[in-house]
Amino acid sequence: MCPVGAAIPVETAVDASAYSPMRGSSMTSSADLDHARTRHSSEPDAPRGLVPASVGQEALWLVDQLGGGSTEYSMVFAYGFRGDLVVPALERAVNQVVARHGALRTTFVEEDGKPLQRIADEPHVRLVVEDVSGNDALHHRLLLEEERAFDLAAGPLFRTGLLRLTEREHVLLLAVHHAVFDGVSLDILLDELREFYAAAVDDRAPDVEPSVAQFTDFAVAEQQWLRTEECAEQLEFWLRTLDGAEPLRVPTARPESTVGSGAADLVQFEVDREVGAGLERLLTQERATPFMFLLAAHHVAFARATGQRDGVVGTPMANRHEAGMRDAIGYFVNMVPLRVDSTDARSFRDLLRRVRGVFLDAYENQDYPYAQLVAELRSGPGGRKELFDTALAMDYSSSDQEAWPGVEVAPVDTEGVSAKFDALFSIYATGRGFEGEISFRTAVLDRPTVESLAEDFVAILGRAVAHPDVELDELLARPDGRPDRTHVPAPRGRADTEATTPVLPGGPALRRPPRNAREEILCGLFAEVLEAEDVCIDDDFFDLGGHSLLAGRLVSRARSVLGVELAVQWLFETPTVEGLAGRLDDGASDSLAALLPLRAKGHLDPVFLLPPIGGLSWSYARFLPYIPKGRPVYGLQATRFTGEVDRPESVRALAETYLELIRDVCPHGSCFLMGWSFGGVVAQEIAVLLEASGAEVRNLVLLDAVPAVGGSTAGDELSEEQLEAIAESIRGAGGGASGELTESVFNDLSDIAAHCLGLLRAHRSRKYGGGAVSFEAEETEPERDRVGVRWADLVGRGVETHPLDCAHGEVMDAAVVRRMGPVIAEAVK
Repeated sequence: MCPVGAAIPVETAVDASAYSPMRGSSMTSSADLDHARTRHSSEPDAPRGLVPASVGQEALWLVDQLGGGSTEYSMVFAYGFRGDLVVPALERAVNQVVARHGALRTTFVEEDGKPLQRIADEPHVRLVVEDVSGNDALHHRLLLEEERAFDLAAGPLFRTGLLRLTEREHVLLLAVHHAVFDGVSLDILLDELREFYAAAVDDRAPDVEPSVAQFTDFAVAEQQWLRTEECAEQLEFWLRTLDGAEPLRVPTARPESTVGSGAADLVQFEVDREVGAGLERLLTQERATPFMFLLAAHHVAFARATGQRDGVVGTPMANRHEAGMRDAIGYFVNMVPLRVDSTDARSFRDLLRRVRGVFLDAYENQDYPYAQLVAELRSGPGGRKELFDTALAMDYSSSDQEAWPGVEVAPVDTEGVSAKFDALFSIYATGRGFEGEISFRTAVLDRPTVESLAEDFVAILGRAVAHPDVELDELLARPDGRPDRTHVPAPRGRADTEATTPVLPGGPALRRPPRNAREEILCGLFAEVLEAEDVCIDDDFFDLGGHSLLAGRLVSRARSVLGVELAVQWLFETPTVEGLAGRLDDGASDSLAALLPLRAKGHLDPVFLLPPIGGLSWSYARFLPYIPKGRPVYGLQATRFTGEVDRPESVRALAETYLELIRDVCPHGSCFLMGWSFGGVVAQEIAVLLEASGAEVRNLVLLDAVPAVGGSTAGDELSEEQLEAIAESIRGAGGGASGELTESVFNDLSDIAAHCLGLLRAHRSRKYGGGAVSFEAEETEPERDRVGVRWADLVGRGVETHPLDCAHGEVMDAAVVRRMGPVIAEAVK
C-alpha cells in the first residue's frame, strides 16, 4: 500500500507553467494526448467545514511557514482594457466567478502540524478603482502588487484591483496564491470572467454550467486514492524508473556566487516557420508529439553542454483527469520527472523513439504526487536531495481575450521574472513556428551561458528536423569556434546549515546522548517523527531522512510538548537536537509540569507513564516511536508535590493523586499504564483503583518493577547509600539533566523521592484482575527472590514476562529501549 504519511519537500511543489514570465496562458506537456483518461474512483460529496489540503497544497503551505510572508508563490496577472469598460458589470463578473469556485475563497488552518482548507461563505469582492497616471506609475503599481504577500491563514488568497489610466484605458489586476491556483485555472477564470461580463453588458443569462466541481473534491479524492493499489503500483514504477538517476545538470559557470538565490533573469528565442513545417512530417512518421521532439532536443542541448547522457528533467502535467475537474479552479498541476538516457542511442530518431516511450510511461503514472515522490526517495540516510533542477514546459492553449463586448483586452507584462528551477524552458506554439524563453537563477547561471544554451537548442531543432537520422555523436559535437562550457558542481542542499557533529581526529563522528530535559524530549520527538530507533543530540534531522513537511510536524509536536514558541525555520538553520534546544528560551517550567503531554493529540485511548523514584518522566520520550500514532501519551511527574506541606501519606494516596490528573484528560478512564521501577508499583496501584471504579485498563506495562510487600514504616530513616541512589535516580529519570535542573528543584525532587521511598517500604501491592507485560532485569532478580512475590501472583489475567540483560539503571538507555520497543508497541496496540 502507498504510505500516506510521507513527508513532502517544499521546493518541489510548483507549477512550472505558472511561473513563466509569459503568463497569459496555461501550459502542460500532456495537453495533446487523450484528455479523456480518468481516474476510476467515485466522486465524493462536496466537503463541508474543514477539508484536508492536497499533497501539493501541503508543500506550499510549509513554504509559507518557512518563508514568513514570502512572495515566492504569489502570482500576479494584469490585463489592459481599451474602450468603454462597464466597471459595475466587471465587478459583478468577478463576484460571480469567486462565488462559483471555493478555491478563491480558501484559507488554511493548521492542525497538528498539517494544513486544512477552510472555505469561506461567498464574500462580496469590491473592485476598487485606482487612478494611475502614465506608464511609470503603472509599472510602480504593478511592482507593489508583486511585492505584496499573502496571509494563508487570514486570507484572502485572491485579490483584484482596477487601475484607471484614462477614461477609456484600464488595467485589471489579478493576484492569487499558487496554493489555490495554477496555469489552467487562469484560462478558466478569464473565460468565465469574460462570459459573466458579456452577459451583464448584453443583459442576458450567462452561458455557463449552473454548477462546477470544487478543488476540495479533488483533495478528498486524492487522499482516498493514496490508499489504493493503483497508487502503490505507480510509486513502484517511479522507484524503479528513477533508481540511480541524477538530475540533468546545467552548464553553470558559477560554482559559487554572491548573487541572491532568488534573483532571476530571462533569455528569449525563436524557431522559424520552416522548422515547424518539417517537424509535422517527422512527428507523423514517429507517432510523436511536439513536446516529445522538444524534449529530445532539450536533452541533446544539455548533453552537448555538460557531457551528461542520462539525466532527469521535470515537466508540468495538468492532473485534471475527471471530467468535472477540467473546469475547476485550484492547484491541480503535478510536476512529473522524465528520465532520458541516450548513452546507447545511435541517431536522433533513436532518441526520439526512446523519449516517446519515456513520456508515455510517465503520462500513465502521472497521478502520484511529485512532492510525495521526492519524500519517498529522500527517506532514510543518504536519501536523494532533489530529482531535477531543470524543467521543460510547452503551451498548447490560451484563453481568447478578443470577445469582450465594447473593449479590447490584452495581457500586460508585469515584468516580474522568477525562477523556481535552475533553468526552465518554456515553449509556445505560434503560427510562425515556436517561440521560447529560458528563465534561470542568476546565482547558478550567467546570461552568456544561457544565451549559448538557447542558441544550441535552436540549432539542434533545425538540424534534427532536416536530418532526423543524424548520428547522435555528431549532433552532440559542439561546432568549431564555440567555447566549451563544462559543468562545475555548485554546493547543493541547505547551504546555510553547517554540520554540528564534532569529529574526533581519525575517528567517526561523536554521538552524544541528551544532557537535559529539552534535549531528552527532543530526541524522543525526533525519533518519533522520523520513525528512528535512536537519536542523539548531534544527529542531523535531514541526514536521518527528515524532509520539509516532517519538519513542520516535528515543530508542531515540539510546540505542544514543550509549550514554547518554535519557528520551523530554526530546524532548517540548526537541524540537530543540540542546535534546536539551544534556540529555545532558558525556562524549564513546562518540562516540570505535573502532567507532561509528550503527545497530546490523538483519537485512541491514551498511555500514561508513571515516574520512577526520581519523579521525572522526561526519559520516557524515548518510547514515542514505538507507541502507535493516534494514541496520546502523557508523563506524570512528582513535581506536583514540590513545596507542598501535605504530601501523600501512602502509595495508594499518591496513586489517587495521579489518578486525578489522568481523569482530567481521560474522564472515562480507559487507558494504558506504564511505569519504571517505583513508577511500575504506582502504575499497578492505579490499575487497581481504575478497575474498582469500573474503568478499563487496556494494559499494564512494568519496567523492572518489583512488587511491594510492606514490612517497614514510612518514617524510617534512609541510609546514605539510599540517598545517593535517589540522586542517581533523579539524574537517570531526567536523562542526566544537570543542565536543566536548578539546585533548588533538584533538592525538592530529592526530598519528594526520599518521602516516596519511605511510602514504598510501607506499601503492599494489591491484586489487580487484568493482565500485564513485565520487563525484568537480571540485576534485580535477587530482590524479587527476597520479597517472595511475583507480579504473576498479583495480576489476574497473567503476566507476559521479558528478561532484560542489563542493569536496573540501564533500563531506559537507548539501546535497551530499542530492544523493548517492538514488545511495547504490541502491548499498547
